[in-house]
Amino acid sequence: MEDLTRWLAALTTLVGLGLTLGLNPALYGATADVLAQNVRVVPRMAWMVAGLATGATVLYLALQSFDPTEFVTAAERNATTAVLDRRVDLAAGALFLAGAVAVAIWRLRVPVRPAHARTTKSRAHSWSYYVLGVSCSIIGFTTLPIMYMTGRVADGVSDHPALRWAAYAIFLVALAAPFVLLATAWLHFPATAARVNGYYVRAIDMDHRWLYAGVLGVAGIACVVLGLLPGR
Repeated sequence: MEDLTRWLAALTTLVGLGLTLGLNPALYGATADVLAQNVRVVPRMAWMVAGLATGATVLYLALQSFDPTEFVTAAERNATTAVLDRRVDLAAGALFLAGAVAVAIWRLRVPVRPAHARTTKSRAHSWSYYVLGVSCSIIGFTTLPIMYMTGRVADGVSDHPALRWAAYAIFLVALAAPFVLLATAWLHFPATAARVNGYYVRAIDMDHRWLYAGVLGVAGIACVVLGLLPGR
């Protein structure tokens, strides 16, 4: 009974860690783009899930003898110091404002985008989603602690290597499950997929340059104000 309780607790933790690692805006943004285009959904999602599994497994093996806690803490401390530096705020504000001006000038000089720029289908190869999956499962402050915890939990399940890998397989299933379920559900509702694809095509065909300029301008002003704010 005690072993069963330990296994259930470990597997529940691994499922939670797998779902947490998959909570990446880039992954869900790419998934939304693939589903909205409704083009080569299965191979693209398969490549992305394979990339996620590959990157996670590489970290899982690499962190067997390395505790990344101190490294992550030091990196976060340096990042916090940089964020609190007024010069960083002012430099970022200047870059955002320069970008806003450049986009506005582009919009005024070229009021109508060339027809070849209005593409409705991504030219990205399916294997490029593998690269995305690998990078999202490796790069980031949260990926190292998550994979370190995954290794510790999987190792604590049993002394037998086969059982450890079986526990780690549960983590991989939880990591891939949301994307597989989204793709499967999408393929089973072709009418909805076609409707969303139509909205997507119209949205892509719209000229968003004034919106981009506005967002960049607001971000630039916010950074400049934050950099000049007294008492910070």
